[in-house]
Amino acid sequence: TSTPIAANAALTIDKTAGVPSGTTAGSTIDYTFLVTNTGNVTISGIAVVDANLDAAAICPVTTLAPGDSTTCTGTHTITQAEVDAGTVDNSATATGTTPGGGTTTSAPDTTSTPIAANAALTIDKTAGVPSGATAGSTIDYTFLVTNTGNVTLTGLVVNDAQLDAPAICPVTTLAPGASTTCTGTHTITQAEVDAGSVDNSATASGTPPGGGTTTSSPDTTSTPIAANAALTI
Repeated sequence: TSTPIAANAALTIDKTAGVPSGTTAGSTIDYTFLVTNTGNVTISGIAVVDANLDAAAICPVTTLAPGDSTTCTGTHTITQAEVDAGTVDNSATATGTTPGGGTTTSAPDTTSTPIAANAALTIDKTAGVPSGATAGSTIDYTFLVTNTGNVTLTGLVVNDAQLDAPAICPVTTLAPGASTTCTGTHTITQAEVDAGSVDNSATASGTPPGGGTTTSSPDTTSTPIAANAALTI
């Protein structure tokens, strides 16, 4: 007698994300993949398919009898785009070879790992040498603006109400760790000459990926103006 036994090849995958090693691009997330043979035939060549892993997942067992499981592992390096998005979304499937030489693939399982945004800027303001010591003389300023957070900032501007015109920034989008040097000019007033100094404060601001505004702490310069009191008659 020859009694046919219907083959039912089936796999499931349960993907779990570990705690990220950090919240910046270049940090890593370790994943585990619990692969189970839920069919009625032995499946060989077990592999995890996850395009976001740095290298192929490692599975300690690659042949599973019905009902058996194995836990595979892999690592993903977080990108700046994922930090800016605030999440690492990742999907994986498990595949294997049936006794007849075919392939069976599990339904996908997806994880979503939040990445906390930390938008931050610093500004370092430097005053040049005044062009003179009288009202109408000018002072050129430079503003070193640095993105000290973990997300990309756009629409970068320098806020300094005493500049003759808005500061010029050659770059208005800064990735984390990047800097740009903006420039501006102030015309000295008679009140500042009389006071003996030009005191000036500035901040930098930009827009994080989620919207809103991030503003640096202010940085202030004080430029002395030499007094020259004189009369003629």
